[in-house]
Amino acid sequence: MQTSAAALAAGVLRGRVNAQAGQADAPAVMTQAAPMQAVKKLKVDAYSRHLQWLRTADEVAEATIEMAFTGVDVTVRPYPGHVDPAKVATDLPPFVKTLRKHGLEVSMITCPILDADSANAEQILGTASSLGITHYWWGTFRYDATQPVMKQLDALKPRVEKLAALNAKYKMKALYHTYSMAGTVGCNVWDFLYVLRNFDPNYVAFHWDVGHSTVTGGNGTWVESMRAAGPYVGGVSVKEYIYELNLETPGGGPFTGTPAQLNSRSFGRPPGAPGAPGAGPGAGPGGGPGAGPAAGGPGAQAGQQAAAPNAAAGGANTGRGGGGPAAPQGGPGGMGAGAPGGGSPAGGFAARGAAPSRGGGGQPLPWRERAVPLGEGINNLPLVASTLKEIEFSGPVEIQSEYPNGGAENAQDKITLPRAMVLGAMKRDLLTLKAGFAASGLL
Repeated sequence: MQTSAAALAAGVLRGRVNAQAGQADAPAVMTQAAPMQAVKKLKVDAYSRHLQWLRTADEVAEATIEMAFTGVDVTVRPYPGHVDPAKVATDLPPFVKTLRKHGLEVSMITCPILDADSANAEQILGTASSLGITHYWWGTFRYDATQPVMKQLDALKPRVEKLAALNAKYKMKALYHTYSMAGTVGCNVWDFLYVLRNFDPNYVAFHWDVGHSTVTGGNGTWVESMRAAGPYVGGVSVKEYIYELNLETPGGGPFTGTPAQLNSRSFGRPPGAPGAPGAGPGAGPGGGPGAGPAAGGPGAQAGQQAAAPNAAAGGANTGRGGGGPAAPQGGPGGMGAGAPGGGSPAGGFAARGAAPSRGGGGQPLPWRERAVPLGEGINNLPLVASTLKEIEFSGPVEIQSEYPNGGAENAQDKITLPRAMVLGAMKRDLLTLKAGFAASGLL
């Protein structure tokens, strides 16, 4: 108030001086620039699920620092999780203390809490709260396809209310992870927001998965969901996918069989060679885009060696392209699915119960999403950052590196790649995230 009064007095004084100097005494106009609102910098956690091949807190801390993350989201899950939920009271405190001794932050844990009645729920929350941890991973509810959707959402409200009350008791915020799988509550955001909006976002909110939301809300339509959720976006998890055509087709000339054979699950496999899809003249699931001139690749020999194991799949370890040597982690450009000598990780369309198809019309849809390193898929990281800035997001952020990475991607307790390669891949994800968020000033 004193500053404003002084400014007003100075304006009046200037007006009088101008008048005395023969200038028009214009009304004093106060012009004060609006204060710049400082952007709160976000900090990115390493997700300890990808570090479960490191068993001690010191090892996890050293790897996290090496990758340049600032904190750790600790898995409080049964082995190979880092802390057993049944022993949380005794095992979590020393684990967290050691991480913090290395200068790392621990504000979040991932634990198996679905609602307030989940096993060890109160013990987990009480212990975490006593350590100054404020957030935890929560979920996931699933729909019953035989019941009305809105009826099921209404039935969740008492369960969420009870959990919110427990969170309030321990000053914890539950973050409900968003997915993109059919039948999962919350993958559309709007459905579970209908439930959450009845409760305080300080205690129940979304754990916004960037990769899943991009798959679910393609072409940027997830933006409206994030804006609508606003204060209920309590945490962010970043991963990335691409869409790929998991289509296994025969090739090498016109099909001469019968329509019954074309629609048969055994189509493309020669007699006496179950589990070897794609055999026949010029065949090989690896044919098509990315394949060599002779679809099927080295080793297929298009029918002549059809009885040999893996021959029809383009030779052993031909990777995704199927038209040449194996490509690392599947490789680009083909229609196969990267399993050594096979058409897909599940052993070809026959093993999946699918028939040849070029679309979803009456047949299993051949399109699928596949996890890839950040920057190689369909995420729009600058748009994610600008939208988070718009809704004034300030919660924890973590990266989920779920592409093939020596077993680290799926929580294994041992890795099959050198340590430097595994950590290097995750560090590259962090650098990519920082580049994508650079214009926003959030990182």
